[in-house]
Parts: sequence; structure tokens; C-alpha cells
Amino acid sequence: MAAQRASASVLGYPLILGILGALGWAQPHPPKGVSKQAYGRYLEAVRAAHFQQEAQALSILEEVVRLAPNYEEAWVLKGKLHLRRSEWPAVKSVGQVLQNLRHRSRAAEAWGLYFLGKAYTAEMAYDSARKVWEKFLTASMGVLPRAVQDEGAVLYSQAENAAQLMRSPVPFAPRNLGPAVNSAAEEYLPSLTADGQRLFFTSRRPTPSRSPHPMSGWDEDLYWSMRDSATGQWQPAQPLGPPINSPQNEGAAFFSADGQWAFVTLCDRPDGQGSCDLYFSELQGLRWSPPRNLGPEINSPFWDSHPSLSHDRKRLYFASSRPGGLGGSDLWYSEWQNGKWQKPVNLGPPINTPGDEYSPMIAADGRTLYFASNYHPGMGGQDLFVSFLTDTGWSTPRNLGYPLNTPADEQTLCVDARGEIGYVALVRPDGLGKEDIYEFRLWPEIRPKERASYVRGYVKDAQRRTPLRAYIVLVDVATKDTLRALYSNAATGEFLLSLPVGRRYGLFASAAGYLFYSGHFDLVQSDSAFVIEVLLEPLRKGSRLTLRNIFFDFAKADLRPESEVELEEVVRLLQANPSWRVEIQGHTDSLGSAAYNLELSQRRAEAVRQYLLRRGIAATRLSAKGYGATRPIADNSTEAGRALNRRTEILFIGTD
Repeated sequence: MAAQRASASVLGYPLILGILGALGWAQPHPPKGVSKQAYGRYLEAVRAAHFQQEAQALSILEEVVRLAPNYEEAWVLKGKLHLRRSEWPAVKSVGQVLQNLRHRSRAAEAWGLYFLGKAYTAEMAYDSARKVWEKFLTASMGVLPRAVQDEGAVLYSQAENAAQLMRSPVPFAPRNLGPAVNSAAEEYLPSLTADGQRLFFTSRRPTPSRSPHPMSGWDEDLYWSMRDSATGQWQPAQPLGPPINSPQNEGAAFFSADGQWAFVTLCDRPDGQGSCDLYFSELQGLRWSPPRNLGPEINSPFWDSHPSLSHDRKRLYFASSRPGGLGGSDLWYSEWQNGKWQKPVNLGPPINTPGDEYSPMIAADGRTLYFASNYHPGMGGQDLFVSFLTDTGWSTPRNLGYPLNTPADEQTLCVDARGEIGYVALVRPDGLGKEDIYEFRLWPEIRPKERASYVRGYVKDAQRRTPLRAYIVLVDVATKDTLRALYSNAATGEFLLSLPVGRRYGLFASAAGYLFYSGHFDLVQSDSAFVIEVLLEPLRKGSRLTLRNIFFDFAKADLRPESEVELEEVVRLLQANPSWRVEIQGHTDSLGSAAYNLELSQRRAEAVRQYLLRRGIAATRLSAKGYGATRPIADNSTEAGRALNRRTEILFIGTD
């Protein structure tokens, strides 16, 4: 089974199940009025349809209906196959034939209305569609499967909604990403890093070294493309490669904001919990780790797919057909707590419905959820929606509008960290293949409520300038909450994270055997992105640690509360290296008298020492000394220079 998009759902594609169940129509003898020859050929068509050989099945059915023009089951199977191939003129034609058959059964009449309704919906002829669906609701009662009746009821109610959406189109202006990303095959399920420079996606393009999957008929792999920073153009896509890509199909993947974690949907694997499961892989240096099944904490004996990880890595959203939901496929989430994923929770209404919800995508703010549904009021088929998390729960989903949504299936979308650009997979006449990835600018009503920016950094050994794997923590200075925590890449030293604007942040980097780094970002008035180099000094005698997030009120030595974030990092460093003795040094700028500056710097250094004493660091390891303005590191004639000179430092003076 392919993992890429929706599973064969009852409400979304009931006819797939109907085709596979068509073998149940086999009888010991041909139906009345059907020759043995026609019946035998019909059974051949059923078998071909069962094995997804649609073109062959349709060719056989043409012969069958020529031999037996009133053979209802053959016409119905033909309509189902055309519908699965989105061949709308043929679907309409079958519907009209079924309506005009001599001595037709009630079931044939209902199927004819069904095909006509689907065709009118696909053509966006919603007035005609509404009239047909109204007749269908009466004609199908007691003669068609309940799932098909339910779909007709949904499409009837959606016909008026679709007409309204068309009367108020949204400013959707998609741009095809071109041949560097798209191919003559299908591309979908885009996933983007926080800086918008790396795009991951699923593709069914042929692989010269491998044959298509024997059941699905395609080879589904993960690819990625890098955006050229100078030109803004996407570079030729490359396969993700082993061990994630394999001779089997891989799809429905989500990559973390830094591009270092991958959550991948794999199906029918020996270690699987169900038909399709979620797996985890990490970029270790320059190579991905073998995908690891997330286990029964996340996966079920049913279909689990379409992962989306929040930017703080604390919540994993996904789609699942497991019991306990409201419909065929629901959206669920799991919290990361105490070092493991917790039992999944159903999002419930108003997100989930009696229909199917797929493809969740949580924005950088953690409060804006994009997803696909075939039940919420829309254009027919799968539509894309957005919901916002408020103090009282998720808001009523908003349809992203026409012409983004159409009667076709739109169900794979991602949004950049700033909440400005969306990437969506669409079937469009101007596409390079069957389905392409497009980018578009989001209009205000569907953007995340909280804007975000990003920080990209490179951690290096300060002496050798070689990359380091370091633990990166980003803290809201005001609330002291840790908003992001991750490791830099061991091979490149790179880290990448998003952060909401309108706040002040402290950034800390630590690695065993090194002094930690501290920096801060003020995004209260700005949403600028930051690219920084983080140099970690080896821990040795004479090493000096500059504390950049220690704050005092003007002309005072009282530590402000936001200083505790960095002071706790000092505590952890000293606890991890219990033999070291340090001198806490206070420094000022040159404003004021020399005596005043010495006295103020001494009091501030002592304030830091007292904090460390209260946190359990032995007094024998700590000394404090104020140096006033005697050791400047910048020009005191400018405000920027004076700000650098006002600092607190930790000098490692020796071991016991």
C-alpha cells in the first residue's frame, strides 16, 4: 500500500473499495439477459480492476457492454474505473447510460445519479450538481452502500457552499516550482526547513535502477531541493537516498524545522504495527540513520500516516484510521514528555468529522493548523482548511477558498516559518506532470496569528575552527521558558530554529569539555533573521566566559529576574566540572569616576557570586572582583562599544 496521501477511505473514495469488492458479484451463472461470453469477459475485467490494471479492465468492459448493452454491473464498474481515473466526460456518459437503461433497477438508477453528481461537481456546475444529489438522496436509500449514500449527502450540502466560495474567490496566485523540483510524474507532500531554503517532498518519478512496486505500479521516494541563496531558484532535486529510500515505497514524510529529523510513513514492513506506520530517522552528520518504528506508543494496528512536528518538537500530529475517532481518518497528536511520546489524543471536533481528515501541518507558532478534509464545507473532494488554537480550543475550520480548492483533491500543504509563503501540491492544466508543487503568498485571513523568524548558526571550536555537535537551547528571557532545544549537526556544526517575534531571547550552546556560549536576540521590534557563528572555547586554565544575558538596573547591583536563565547555565557548567575554581569579574564602561566604577563592578560581581552560592556552589570555588573600566574590550567613545564593555565574565583560574 502506498503511504503518500489518503488511504482508501469510505467517504473520500468509496469506489476503490467497491472495485475490490466486485469479485463478490460473481455468480454460478450469468445474470438474466447476459451471455456466457459477456459474463466471462466481465469477470476478466473485475480481476484486472482488482490488480489496478485499469486501462485493461476498461478495454474489456467496452467489449462487454457492446455484447450486453443492458448489463448494469458492467456499466457500474466502468463508471467506477473512469471515476478513479478522473475521466469526467466518461463518468458523465456512464451516468447518462445508466439513467436510460431499459428496465433498469433502482440500484442502476442510483449509481447513474451518483456518477452524474460526481461529474457535475468536478465540472463545478454546482446548480446541476445540487439538483442531481437531491434526487440521489431519495433514489439511493436502501439500495446502495451506506458509505455511498453518506458521500452523496455531504456533496449535496457542499454544492451550495462551493457556489458561495466561487462567488468570493481568494487572491490565490500559484507559481509552479519548475523542472528543478517537478517532473512528468507526481510530486506532493512538501516539507520545508525554517529558513525556507530546503524543500523535501515525495515523488513517483521513475528510478532507473529500480522497478516500480509490483502492487502500486509506481516507485515512491523522498527527494529534496536546495534554494540558491543568490538567485532564489530551486536547484535540481536529489533523492534522499538510503537508508530511508529503499526498493519499497516511502512517502508522507515530515522534516523538522532544522532539517535534522525525519518522520516517515512506511507500509507493510516486518516491524510494522499495522498497514502503515510512522518511523523516525535522524541526520547523523551527513547520513540519515535507519528509520526506526515509533512503536505502539504512536502506531496502531491500523493506518497511521501524515506526520507533522511542532517547531518546539514537543507535539507530533498525524492522521490515523484507528478506532476511537469520529470518522474514517482523524487527526491525532502525541506529546513528548519524560523522554518519550505519550498516548495519542484525538483532536476531536471541530477539527475531526464523520468524514476524513488528513495531512495536518502545524505552523511555527504552534497555534495554527492546516489540514485536509472531505467533510467540512468545501468544493467537493479533499479541500484544505485552517484552524486557530484559542483559549477555548480550536476555531471552526476555515476553507482556504477557491481557486486554491477545487472539486479535485487538494490535501498537501506546508507554510514557511514566517507564515507568508505556502507550498501546495496541485493538479493543474499548466503542470509539468500529473501533480506538481506550487508556491503562493498567503493572504492575511489564513496566515498564522503569531509571526516568526529564524536563527541559523554554526558551532565551531574557537581555536581550531572545526565543527562541533553542541546542545542548543533558546529561552524566552521574560518567562524563562525553554522554547527550543536541539543539537547542532556533528559534521557541519549547523543548527536552525524558528522563534516567534515580539520577544527577547537568550541562546545558549554547550558541549562537553567547552565553556558554554551565550547570546541574546531582541525581536520585540524586529523580525529579522539571524545568522551567527558560535565559537566554543575549550575549558582550560585561563579560559574566560563572557555572560551576555546578565542584567542589572542602571547604577545598581541587583540582578534582574531575566538574568537567572544564564546564571542557571553557569550553575550547570560548574556542577559538571566540580574541580574548577573561578573568579567572577565585573566590568563597566568609562562613564563615571574610576572609583565609582570599581565599586559598582565589585558589587555586581559579588551579586553573581551570591547567586551561585545559593545554588549550592562551594564558596571555596568562587571569588569576585570588580575591575571597573580598566579592562575595556571595545571603544568607550560609542554606545555600542560601551555596551560591550559593560559585562560580567567568569575566569577559570585552576583546579583543586
